[in-house]
Amino acid sequence: MSIKIRLAEESDNEQILALSERCPQKGMITFYPSRAPHFNRLQRIIDKGAWHYIAVADDRVVGLVGVVHFQCRIQNNAYKVGYMHDLRLEPEFRNGMAAFRLVKTAIDHLYESDADLVVVNFLKDNKLPLVFTSGRAGMPPAHYLGDNLVFNIIPLRYKKINPRFELDEARPEDIPEMLEVYNRYCHNFKMSPILTEDQLRHFISNIQGMDLSNFLVARENGKIRAMTAVWDEGPYRTYNVLKLNLPIKTVNTLLRFFNLFMRVPHPIENNKPIMQLSMVLYAHDDCPEALDALFRHANNINLGSEYSFITIYLQESDRMVKYLKKFSNISVKSEMYMFAKDTSIFEKLNQMPEPVLFDMAMII
Repeated sequence: MSIKIRLAEESDNEQILALSERCPQKGMITFYPSRAPHFNRLQRIIDKGAWHYIAVADDRVVGLVGVVHFQCRIQNNAYKVGYMHDLRLEPEFRNGMAAFRLVKTAIDHLYESDADLVVVNFLKDNKLPLVFTSGRAGMPPAHYLGDNLVFNIIPLRYKKINPRFELDEARPEDIPEMLEVYNRYCHNFKMSPILTEDQLRHFISNIQGMDLSNFLVARENGKIRAMTAVWDEGPYRTYNVLKLNLPIKTVNTLLRFFNLFMRVPHPIENNKPIMQLSMVLYAHDDCPEALDALFRHANNINLGSEYSFITIYLQESDRMVKYLKKFSNISVKSEMYMFAKDTSIFEKLNQMPEPVLFDMAMII
Protein backbone atom coordinates (compact mmCIF):
# COMPACT_ATOMS: atom_id res chain seq x y z
CA MET A 1 0.00 0.00 0.00
CA SER A 2 1.36 3.42 -0.95
CA ILE A 3 2.27 5.59 2.07
CA LYS A 4 2.55 9.37 1.96
CA ILE A 5 4.37 11.34 4.69
CA ARG A 6 3.27 14.94 5.22
CA LEU A 7 2.86 17.59 7.88
CA ALA A 8 -0.32 17.24 9.90
CA GLU A 9 -3.06 19.83 9.44
CA GLU A 10 -5.90 20.93 11.70
CA SER A 11 -8.33 18.97 9.53
CA ASP A 12 -6.51 15.74 10.48
CA ASN A 13 -7.47 16.09 14.14
CA GLU A 14 -10.23 13.46 14.32
CA GLN A 15 -8.19 10.86 12.44
CA ILE A 16 -5.14 11.48 14.65
CA LEU A 17 -7.21 11.05 17.80
CA ALA A 18 -8.71 7.82 16.40
CA LEU A 19 -5.22 6.52 15.50
CA SER A 20 -4.13 6.73 19.14
CA GLU A 21 -7.00 4.47 20.22
CA ARG A 22 -5.89 1.86 17.66
CA CYS A 23 -2.33 1.90 19.04
CA PRO A 24 -2.61 0.77 22.68
CA GLN A 25 0.44 0.31 24.89
CA LYS A 26 0.46 -3.11 26.52
CA GLY A 27 1.76 -4.11 29.96
CA MET A 28 0.31 -4.55 33.43
CA ILE A 29 -2.18 -1.97 32.22
CA THR A 30 -3.17 -1.85 28.53
CA PHE A 31 -4.08 1.72 27.64
CA TYR A 32 -3.97 4.35 24.94
CA PRO A 33 -3.10 8.03 25.38
CA SER A 34 -5.80 10.44 24.25
CA ARG A 35 -5.20 14.13 23.54
CA ALA A 36 -8.87 14.93 22.95
CA PRO A 37 -10.26 17.37 22.05
CA HIS A 38 -7.19 18.43 20.01
CA PHE A 39 -4.00 16.51 19.28
CA ASN A 40 -1.51 19.38 19.61
CA ARG A 41 -3.11 21.85 22.03
CA LEU A 42 -0.48 21.51 24.78
CA GLN A 43 2.47 21.50 22.37
CA ARG A 44 1.33 24.75 20.78
CA ILE A 45 1.05 26.40 24.21
CA ILE A 46 4.61 25.37 25.06
CA ASP A 47 6.04 26.02 21.58
CA LYS A 48 4.24 27.90 18.81
CA GLY A 49 6.56 26.21 16.31
CA ALA A 50 5.63 22.64 17.35
CA TRP A 51 4.61 20.33 14.51
CA HIS A 52 3.58 16.74 13.68
CA TYR A 53 4.19 14.52 10.67
CA ILE A 54 1.61 11.91 9.70
CA ALA A 55 1.79 8.79 7.53
CA VAL A 56 -1.24 8.48 5.24
CA ALA A 57 -2.41 5.37 3.35
CA ASP A 58 -5.46 5.69 1.09
CA ASP A 59 -6.51 8.93 2.84
CA ARG A 60 -6.28 7.20 6.26
CA VAL A 61 -3.86 8.43 8.93
CA VAL A 62 -1.81 5.37 9.94
CA GLY A 63 1.21 6.94 11.65
CA LEU A 64 2.24 9.99 13.68
CA VAL A 65 5.30 11.66 15.17
CA GLY A 66 5.51 15.09 16.79
CA VAL A 67 8.24 17.58 17.66
CA VAL A 68 8.31 20.40 20.19
CA HIS A 69 11.28 22.76 20.55
CA PHE A 70 12.97 24.24 23.60
CA GLN A 71 16.32 25.64 24.69
CA CYS A 72 18.71 23.49 26.71
CA ARG A 73 22.06 23.96 28.41
CA ILE A 74 25.19 21.80 27.99
CA GLN A 75 28.40 23.02 29.66
CA ASN A 76 26.94 26.54 29.90
CA ASN A 77 26.28 26.63 26.14
CA ALA A 78 22.73 27.03 24.80
CA TYR A 79 21.31 24.66 22.18
CA LYS A 80 17.95 24.46 20.44
CA VAL A 81 16.45 20.99 20.90
CA GLY A 82 13.75 19.27 18.92
CA TYR A 83 12.08 16.77 21.27
CA MET A 84 10.30 13.94 19.43
CA HIS A 85 7.14 12.45 20.93
CA ASP A 86 3.79 10.84 20.01
CA LEU A 87 5.48 8.18 17.83
CA ARG A 88 2.80 5.67 16.89
CA LEU A 89 1.92 3.49 13.92
CA GLU A 90 -0.98 1.23 12.99
CA PRO A 91 -0.08 -2.40 13.87
CA GLU A 92 -0.42 -3.56 10.27
CA PHE A 93 2.27 -1.10 9.13
CA ARG A 94 4.88 -1.77 11.83
CA ASN A 95 6.85 -4.40 9.91
CA GLY A 96 7.36 -2.30 6.82
CA MET A 97 9.15 0.94 5.99
CA ALA A 98 6.43 3.30 7.23
CA ALA A 99 7.94 3.89 10.69
CA PHE A 100 11.42 4.40 9.23
CA ARG A 101 10.16 6.88 6.64
CA LEU A 102 8.11 8.75 9.24
CA VAL A 103 10.99 9.17 11.71
CA LYS A 104 13.60 9.88 9.04
CA THR A 105 11.40 12.58 7.49
CA ALA A 106 10.99 14.23 10.90
CA ILE A 107 14.74 14.06 11.62
CA ASP A 108 15.60 15.41 8.15
CA HIS A 109 13.15 18.28 8.76
CA LEU A 110 14.89 19.07 12.05
CA TYR A 111 18.36 18.91 10.49
CA GLU A 112 17.24 21.42 7.89
CA SER A 113 15.86 23.74 10.57
CA ASP A 114 17.72 25.85 13.13
CA ALA A 115 17.56 23.06 15.75
CA ASP A 116 20.97 21.87 16.96
CA LEU A 117 19.91 18.62 18.63
CA VAL A 118 17.15 16.02 18.44
CA VAL A 119 16.14 13.99 21.52
CA VAL A 120 13.88 10.93 21.50
CA ASN A 121 12.77 8.28 24.02
CA PHE A 122 11.99 4.61 23.40
CA LEU A 123 10.58 2.08 25.87
CA LYS A 124 13.34 0.09 27.57
CA ASP A 125 14.22 -3.23 25.87
CA ASN A 126 12.11 -2.43 22.80
CA LYS A 127 14.44 -3.58 20.01
CA LEU A 128 12.38 -2.32 17.07
CA PRO A 129 13.34 1.39 17.41
CA LEU A 130 17.08 0.58 17.46
CA VAL A 131 17.15 0.86 13.67
CA PHE A 132 16.64 4.60 14.23
CA THR A 133 19.66 4.92 16.54
CA SER A 134 22.28 2.68 14.90
CA GLY A 135 23.30 5.00 12.05
CA ARG A 136 22.12 2.55 9.38
CA ALA A 137 20.04 3.00 6.23
CA GLY A 138 20.77 6.70 5.88
CA MET A 139 19.90 7.61 9.47
CA PRO A 140 22.43 9.72 11.38
CA PRO A 141 24.14 8.06 14.36
CA ALA A 142 22.56 8.62 17.78
CA HIS A 143 24.10 9.06 21.22
CA TYR A 144 22.68 7.17 24.20
CA LEU A 145 21.81 9.64 26.99
CA GLY A 146 20.77 7.16 29.69
CA ASP A 147 17.73 5.39 31.08
CA ASN A 148 14.67 7.31 32.26
CA LEU A 149 12.15 6.39 34.92
CA VAL A 150 8.48 7.17 34.80
CA PHE A 151 8.10 6.85 38.57
CA ASN A 152 4.49 6.42 39.66
CA ILE A 153 3.98 6.99 43.38
CA ILE A 154 0.97 5.16 44.77
CA PRO A 155 -0.36 7.38 47.62
CA LEU A 156 -1.03 4.52 49.99
CA ARG A 157 0.54 5.43 53.35
CA TYR A 158 1.15 8.64 55.25
CA LYS A 159 4.79 9.78 55.08
CA LYS A 160 6.42 11.68 57.93
CA ILE A 161 7.73 15.11 56.85
CA ASN A 162 10.93 16.68 58.15
CA PRO A 163 9.78 19.50 60.47
CA ARG A 164 12.69 21.77 59.51
CA PHE A 165 10.79 22.78 56.36
CA GLU A 166 7.72 24.97 56.06
CA LEU A 167 5.57 23.78 53.15
CA ASP A 168 3.03 25.97 51.39
CA GLU A 169 1.73 27.14 48.02
CA ALA A 170 3.86 29.50 45.97
CA ARG A 171 3.00 33.20 46.00
CA PRO A 172 3.39 35.72 43.15
CA GLU A 173 6.35 37.35 44.88
CA ASP A 174 8.11 33.94 44.96
CA ILE A 175 8.52 33.70 41.18
CA PRO A 176 12.00 35.31 40.92
CA GLU A 177 13.37 33.13 43.75
CA MET A 178 11.72 29.99 42.30
CA LEU A 179 13.40 30.73 38.98
CA GLU A 180 16.79 31.09 40.68
CA VAL A 181 16.33 27.78 42.51
CA TYR A 182 15.31 25.98 39.32
CA ASN A 183 18.18 27.29 37.21
CA ARG A 184 20.78 26.58 39.92
CA TYR A 185 19.40 23.06 40.15
CA CYS A 186 19.76 22.62 36.38
CA HIS A 187 23.52 23.16 36.65
CA ASN A 188 23.75 19.77 38.42
CA PHE A 189 22.93 18.02 35.13
CA LYS A 190 24.95 17.54 31.98
CA MET A 191 21.93 18.57 29.92
CA SER A 192 18.97 20.53 31.22
CA PRO A 193 16.30 23.02 30.07
CA ILE A 194 16.79 26.76 30.12
CA LEU A 195 13.84 28.36 31.89
CA THR A 196 13.29 32.13 31.71
CA GLU A 197 10.94 34.23 33.80
CA ASP A 198 8.81 34.91 30.70
CA GLN A 199 8.47 31.17 30.07
CA LEU A 200 7.59 30.39 33.67
CA ARG A 201 4.96 33.12 33.75
CA HIS A 202 3.64 31.87 30.38
CA PHE A 203 3.22 28.33 31.77
CA ILE A 204 1.53 29.63 34.92
CA SER A 205 -0.86 31.83 32.95
CA ASN A 206 -1.70 29.56 30.03
CA ILE A 207 -1.41 25.89 31.01
CA GLN A 208 -4.59 24.76 32.69
CA GLY A 209 -3.92 23.40 36.18
CA MET A 210 -0.43 24.91 36.41
CA ASP A 211 -1.20 28.22 38.07
CA LEU A 212 0.66 29.28 41.22
CA SER A 213 -1.80 27.47 43.48
CA ASN A 214 -0.49 24.22 41.96
CA PHE A 215 3.14 25.01 42.87
CA LEU A 216 4.45 23.87 46.25
CA VAL A 217 7.55 25.32 47.91
CA ALA A 218 9.59 24.16 50.90
CA ARG A 219 11.10 27.02 52.94
CA GLU A 220 13.81 26.95 55.55
CA ASN A 221 14.29 30.13 57.58
CA GLY A 222 12.19 31.96 55.00
CA LYS A 223 14.32 30.83 52.05
CA ILE A 224 12.95 28.56 49.30
CA ARG A 225 14.92 25.31 49.34
CA ALA A 226 12.74 23.29 46.94
CA MET A 227 9.81 23.66 44.55
CA THR A 228 7.53 21.59 42.33
CA ALA A 229 4.33 21.92 40.34
CA VAL A 230 1.71 19.24 41.10
CA TRP A 231 -0.19 19.16 37.83
CA ASP A 232 -3.22 17.30 36.50
CA GLU A 233 -2.53 16.94 32.76
CA GLY A 234 -6.03 15.55 32.17
CA PRO A 235 -7.27 18.56 30.16
CA TYR A 236 -4.53 17.84 27.60
CA ARG A 237 -3.86 14.09 27.77
CA THR A 238 -5.45 11.09 29.46
CA TYR A 239 -4.41 7.45 29.60
CA ASN A 240 -7.52 5.43 28.83
CA VAL A 241 -7.55 1.88 30.21
CA LEU A 242 -8.49 -1.01 27.92
CA LYS A 243 -7.37 -4.02 29.98
CA LEU A 244 -5.92 -4.85 33.40
CA ASN A 245 -3.77 -7.89 34.15
CA LEU A 246 -4.53 -10.18 37.10
CA PRO A 247 -2.13 -8.53 39.63
CA ILE A 248 -3.68 -5.09 38.99
CA LYS A 249 -7.19 -6.55 39.31
CA THR A 250 -6.14 -8.12 42.62
CA VAL A 251 -4.75 -4.80 43.87
CA ASN A 252 -8.01 -3.09 42.92
CA THR A 253 -9.98 -5.64 44.94
CA LEU A 254 -7.75 -5.05 47.96
CA LEU A 255 -8.05 -1.26 47.60
CA ARG A 256 -11.83 -1.48 47.60
CA PHE A 257 -11.68 -3.61 50.75
CA PHE A 258 -9.20 -1.38 52.59
CA ASN A 259 -11.24 1.67 51.59
CA LEU A 260 -13.68 0.58 54.31
CA PHE A 261 -11.04 1.29 56.96
CA MET A 262 -8.52 3.80 55.54
CA ARG A 263 -7.88 6.32 52.78
CA VAL A 264 -6.57 4.55 49.68
CA PRO A 265 -5.84 5.55 46.06
CA HIS A 266 -8.57 5.55 43.48
CA PRO A 267 -8.79 2.10 41.80
CA ILE A 268 -7.76 1.78 38.15
CA GLU A 269 -10.85 0.87 36.14
CA ASN A 270 -11.45 -0.58 32.69
CA ASN A 271 -12.72 1.81 30.02
CA LYS A 272 -11.89 4.83 32.16
CA PRO A 273 -8.88 7.17 32.23
CA ILE A 274 -6.16 6.68 34.83
CA MET A 275 -6.45 9.53 37.31
CA GLN A 276 -2.94 10.85 37.93
CA LEU A 277 -0.96 13.92 38.86
CA SER A 278 2.45 14.85 37.45
CA MET A 279 5.19 16.56 39.46
CA VAL A 280 7.08 18.81 37.04
CA LEU A 281 9.39 21.82 37.18
CA TYR A 282 10.77 20.37 40.41
CA ALA A 283 14.09 21.57 41.85
CA HIS A 284 16.01 21.97 45.08
CA ASP A 285 18.71 24.39 46.22
CA ASP A 286 21.41 21.83 47.12
CA CYS A 287 18.90 20.33 49.55
CA PRO A 288 17.37 17.04 48.33
CA GLU A 289 15.73 16.64 51.74
CA ALA A 290 13.55 19.67 50.99
CA LEU A 291 12.39 18.20 47.67
CA ASP A 292 11.76 14.89 49.41
CA ALA A 293 9.56 16.78 51.88
CA LEU A 294 7.49 18.11 48.95
CA PHE A 295 7.18 14.62 47.45
CA ARG A 296 5.96 13.35 50.84
CA HIS A 297 3.54 16.26 51.19
CA ALA A 298 2.06 15.58 47.73
CA ASN A 299 1.64 11.94 48.75
CA ASN A 300 -0.05 12.83 52.02
CA ILE A 301 -2.53 15.37 50.65
CA ASN A 302 -3.64 12.88 48.00
CA LEU A 303 -4.35 9.97 50.32
CA GLY A 304 -7.86 8.83 49.50
CA SER A 305 -8.18 11.34 46.66
CA GLU A 306 -9.48 10.80 43.13
CA TYR A 307 -5.92 10.09 41.90
CA SER A 308 -4.30 6.66 41.55
CA PHE A 309 -0.75 7.86 40.84
CA ILE A 310 1.58 10.81 41.34
CA THR A 311 4.07 10.64 38.47
CA ILE A 312 7.64 11.95 38.47
CA TYR A 313 9.91 11.87 35.40
CA LEU A 314 13.67 11.57 35.98
CA GLN A 315 16.72 9.58 34.99
CA GLU A 316 17.60 6.37 36.77
CA SER A 317 20.99 7.82 37.83
CA ASP A 318 19.39 10.91 39.43
CA ARG A 319 20.17 11.01 43.15
CA MET A 320 16.51 11.77 43.94
CA VAL A 321 15.69 8.15 43.01
CA LYS A 322 16.94 6.92 46.38
CA TYR A 323 14.35 9.14 48.09
CA LEU A 324 11.55 8.00 45.78
CA LYS A 325 12.23 4.31 46.41
CA LYS A 326 10.74 4.77 49.88
CA PHE A 327 7.29 5.23 48.30
CA SER A 328 4.93 2.51 47.11
CA ASN A 329 5.33 2.72 43.34
CA ILE A 330 5.05 1.29 39.85
CA SER A 331 7.81 2.36 37.46
CA VAL A 332 8.36 2.22 33.69
CA LYS A 333 11.77 2.60 32.03
CA SER A 334 12.71 4.19 28.73
CA GLU A 335 15.96 4.89 26.87
CA MET A 336 16.92 8.41 25.78
CA TYR A 337 18.90 9.10 22.59
CA MET A 338 20.23 12.24 20.95
CA PHE A 339 20.96 13.15 17.34
CA ALA A 340 23.18 16.19 16.64
CA LYS A 341 24.29 18.23 13.66
CA ASP A 342 27.74 18.47 15.25
CA THR A 343 28.47 15.00 16.63
CA SER A 344 31.60 16.20 18.48
CA ILE A 345 29.22 17.01 21.34
CA PHE A 346 28.83 13.25 21.94
CA GLU A 347 32.38 12.99 23.26
CA LYS A 348 31.78 15.93 25.62
CA LEU A 349 28.69 14.23 26.98
CA ASN A 350 30.57 10.95 27.45
CA GLN A 351 32.97 12.76 29.78
CA MET A 352 30.14 14.08 31.97
CA PRO A 353 28.81 11.54 34.51
CA GLU A 354 25.79 13.62 35.55
CA PRO A 355 22.25 12.62 34.48
CA VAL A 356 19.96 14.54 32.10
CA LEU A 357 17.02 16.65 33.33
CA PHE A 358 14.10 16.78 30.90
CA ASP A 359 11.13 16.60 33.27
CA MET A 360 8.90 19.10 31.47
CA ALA A 361 9.60 17.60 28.04
CA MET A 362 8.64 14.14 29.28
CA ILE A 363 5.03 15.14 29.90
CA ILE A 364 4.52 16.56 26.41
